[in-house]
Formats: sequence, C-alpha cells, structure tokens
Amino acid sequence: MENGADATLVAVGSRLRDIRKEAGLSLRDLATRSGMSASFLSLVERGECSLSLTSLFGIARALEIDPADVVGAASNAAPAQAEFGIWRAGDRPKPKSVVGEREYFAFSAAVAQSGLRPIFLRIHPTKVALPRLSHEGEEVAVVLSGTLTFELRDEIVELGAGDAIHLSSQTPHTILNRTDGIVEAIWLSADGDASAHHPSY
Repeated sequence: MENGADATLVAVGSRLRDIRKEAGLSLRDLATRSGMSASFLSLVERGECSLSLTSLFGIARALEIDPADVVGAASNAAPAQAEFGIWRAGDRPKPKSVVGEREYFAFSAAVAQSGLRPIFLRIHPTKVALPRLSHEGEEVAVVLSGTLTFELRDEIVELGAGDAIHLSSQTPHTILNRTDGIVEAIWLSADGDASAHHPSY
C-alpha cells in the first residue's frame, strides 16, 4: 500500500501526464519547452521523483497552466479515513519490523479520530530480556497462543492463551517468552508513546 507521500507524487505525476497529452505534447516537446530533461519528466510523471517549486512552476509555464491545478491533484490524493478495518488471518503480511525476538505486524486502519495503535506481535523465545520501561498512556495485551511473561515493577505475571492484561504504561514493564515456542498476541496502546518499547509504531 502506498504511503501518503507516494500517493501525492503519483497523483501529481498522473495529472501532469494527462495535461501534457491533452496538449498533444510528447515528453521531448515538454522537455524542450521547460528546459528539463525528458528522463526527469518521465520520472515525475511516474511518481518516482519529487518536484521542487522551481521545477513545478517551470513545467506549469511550459504547459500554460496554473500550478494550482497540479497542487489540487496532490490534495485530492490524501487517503480517506476509514470507519473500520479488517485483518484476515490468511492475509498476514510480512513483519513491519523485527526487534530481537519480536516480530511486529501492522494491524491498523486510518480510522477517524482513533487513539488506538494496534499491532499483532510474535515473540520468539527470549534470549536477552529488555529493560523495564515506562511511558505515558495505557496498554492492553491479549495472548492468542503460548505463555507470555510480564515483569511489572516488582511483580512477575504469566499469561496464557485467552488471558489479557490492561495496564498503565507508567508502570515499569517488559515482556519475555520463557518457553521454547512462539507466543502470539494482540497489543493495543493508547494516548502515549508506544514506540518506547514497541518500535514498529
């Protein structure tokens, strides 16, 4: 899926290509008029190269259009916020990031006004425990399979499949997999810096 910046470049490039073709110009024609290379203009039209303001105005003059026509295409390319998102078990993507024994999978939609940051987490057997950290916010973890160990300040809590925990993120905490298998869990963080110990956010 394209991120916001990529979508903007593609929208701008597509708009410029349409205008050029409507004007009956080839890339070489536009290159001659604008003083830019045809290869550069080709990259721009494919959304593979960003435009400086100088280049944008130069292309706009060559096409005899208002630069705002192009900028408007970029603003219309902003992704719409979704009302809900579904993640099917069979459609699991590659991990968004891997940190030590932890694999992080994005599990999120651009839901309007969402304060939640959900991820699907796979924890391989822990070799070196990460330090207990604290940060703003709150978290909920639901263990789907295996046994996950939480170290919370001076307490140790083990959660099995179907168990869940809700904690203040200000409580120093870390997680470990002390088993020989992989632990899978769904993690929700809200109103805080979840990247403090889940770097995939």
